[in-house]
Amino acid sequence: MLFLSLTFFLAALLLFLGYSFAFQPDKMAVLPRLRWAGVVLGIPCLAWSAWHGCVMLEGGLAKFHTLVWCLVPILTILCALYLDYLFARALGGFLILSSNELIRCAFIYDVPLRGVYSIVCLLLGICGLFLLGAPWHLRDALKLANEKPPVGRTIAASLVAVAFLLILLGGLKRLN
Repeated sequence: MLFLSLTFFLAALLLFLGYSFAFQPDKMAVLPRLRWAGVVLGIPCLAWSAWHGCVMLEGGLAKFHTLVWCLVPILTILCALYLDYLFARALGGFLILSSNELIRCAFIYDVPLRGVYSIVCLLLGICGLFLLGAPWHLRDALKLANEKPPVGRTIAASLVAVAFLLILLGGLKRLN
């Protein structure tokens, strides 16, 4: 069920970004800096990262599980107060975490064209790394899409194509 939920949520997020690039890049140029959207997307990312951190803390280090989970609300507050481009960073983190999980699930379930699906997920993870490292490029891309509509439509078409690939290869097979 996590696989389906994650697939459809990621596809919906990509479709929203595609819509933003195609039809409203001027209004959506503020999207990378939205704090409330970054917090809403960032809290699950921080909790998911804490879970991964606790999985790695084994043996004598298991005593730090409580500390890791206590850091989630503290880091949420600190990120909301001090990080700029919070939504872009949270989106990057979500892309990294979800691509990792989707690749893992692709090898557990019978996903058709598993290699293509894994490559698409890997590319999403790489895009997430770029968003974490240089989140202002999302704003610059939205401004470029506003100045040059063919560029915006090309980016939007790419995002929509990736979303439909995720749904077709990962989602529809599991619904049967």
